[in-house]
Amino acid sequence: MYEEILSPEDITPQAIKQIFDDAYIGATLTADDKVCVTEEGVKIFISVEEDKQLLTYFLIFGWRPGTDPIDQLELTNALNQNIVLMRAWAFPEGIVVDYTLPYDAGLLPAQVISAYNWLRRTAIWGIQHYDRKNIVA
Repeated sequence: MYEEILSPEDITPQAIKQIFDDAYIGATLTADDKVCVTEEGVKIFISVEEDKQLLTYFLIFGWRPGTDPIDQLELTNALNQNIVLMRAWAFPEGIVVDYTLPYDAGLLPAQVISAYNWLRRTAIWGIQHYDRKNIVA
């Protein structure tokens, strides 16, 4: 993996995908230009918000059928109260965990991979640790 700083102008979905390809981590581009990285069955999507110079990493977990909305809210709140560097938000079908990485001064490819690894480990740990009612599918 190359370690030259990518300028903000060079950061595109294709460039982010290439960083993962260079690190031998399989990535694809979705129809709406998000990078999708799948590892051990876990998918993380990365969107490039060029106007804001942000990379947003996010995972989506589904709820088990019949899950009580109060339990969903309690899990979401527990994640947000206890894990400060990621954000969780619920919707009727599941929960999203995200992390935003600014790139206004450019990015090292290692930062892109590090943020991915950090969010993946932290989100999975958070769900395993705080989902005491086993509501995440």
